[in-house]
Amino acid sequence: MKLNAKLDVDVLALQEDDEVTCLLRFDAPIPDGLADRPGETLVVVVDRSGSMSGEPIEAVRASLHALAGRVKPQDNFGVVVFDNEASVAVPCRPIRDHHLPTVHGLIDGIDPGGSTDLSGGYLLGLAEARRNLGATGATVLLLSDGHANAGVTDPVAVGGLAAKARDERITSGTIGIGHGYDEILLAEIASSGNGSHRFALTADDAEATVGEEAGDLLSKAIVNAMVRIKPTDPAHIDRIGLLHDVRRWLEEDASGEKVIVVPLGDLYAGEQRELLVKFDVPAIAALGHHVLAEFSIEYVALPGLESEVITWPMAVNVVPGDEASGRVPDPTVTTARLLLEAANAKKQAADELRHGDVDGAVAMLRLQSEHITGALRAIDDDAPEADALRALLAEEAEQVERLTRGAQEMPAAMVAKSMTEDWTNQARGRNDVDRKRRNRGKRDF
Repeated sequence: MKLNAKLDVDVLALQEDDEVTCLLRFDAPIPDGLADRPGETLVVVVDRSGSMSGEPIEAVRASLHALAGRVKPQDNFGVVVFDNEASVAVPCRPIRDHHLPTVHGLIDGIDPGGSTDLSGGYLLGLAEARRNLGATGATVLLLSDGHANAGVTDPVAVGGLAAKARDERITSGTIGIGHGYDEILLAEIASSGNGSHRFALTADDAEATVGEEAGDLLSKAIVNAMVRIKPTDPAHIDRIGLLHDVRRWLEEDASGEKVIVVPLGDLYAGEQRELLVKFDVPAIAALGHHVLAEFSIEYVALPGLESEVITWPMAVNVVPGDEASGRVPDPTVTTARLLLEAANAKKQAADELRHGDVDGAVAMLRLQSEHITGALRAIDDDAPEADALRALLAEEAEQVERLTRGAQEMPAAMVAKSMTEDWTNQARGRNDVDRKRRNRGKRDF
């Protein structure tokens, strides 16, 4: 895995409090020999409640048939279905141990039923995943088109199930189908479970989205990635914050000093992930080079299951105040922060739409559009990666404008789901350009 680390400012003024934002960018490789990779475990949990009748259930069946044909012999594959009750439709086991005609017959037998006990189906899917945990963990992919109306329905409680499973190396991803599902619940499962949340508006979208997500899950390049941050001065541990909406905890290292731990989870072949870390730096009384913290990135690389560690000392140069006054923040880091702010604005705008405040949502998005446009104009031609940064900002400006138009012209529920899909992934650093375009390209307003 390749690490690229940048500071928005690497020059600080002598004897002045300051703030430094660090952008960590992780690029997962595309491993050779994916055909010989370790087996993955994929359990698909399918909502078969009555609302799935017709095109939705047909699209899900088609996507499951395609999945059964593309997984490798060493992969564990299973399907759980739920309505008012949950049951195993296809037992999870290595695909080489399945009788494929029987698997396809079982998939054809998935028919719509009653109400929606989503938590019951999810719990059974997790149980199937636990039975088949391998060296690369397991993934549960949940598909639903409605609101949970039986079993556990509180998003925080169901998210807690996802968080517990994540600690057992089980990733949870979700796909919402149509515009009647509960995006708050599905987004919570994906966020807590270190997976992606996707919005599939139509039956065709659903079939394509299942294939895309499963393709990612079956092409992991990095598993169980962790970032550890250790400040040079232990007293400064509370001055370190994360701007992305990711989990963190404190642990003690071998010397008994506290370290911040951030679990990134798994990265797919060719994926790019980001993490923004903010340091409130107290005044430094000596000129020269100062290491503020050490980052350690630990992960297991596929297909060889090799443990790797990357270390990076985060350092700044302390200079007299008049020298520091002319510093220019790194545009790559400031752009990353702005894109994260745009993601959070989408979350707030989606909340406004759900509460019926279209004008509030539009005003929030327009303000963000102005910020993006201003940043786009401010990029200097001589700045590093100037063209790439302009492209990122222009694409984000187009998406914000698209969502603004949608908020004014389209059903609020549908536009809120698009905003939530964008926010859920961007706010957690899943800002991979190709995957972002793939997700956004399925609809326009």
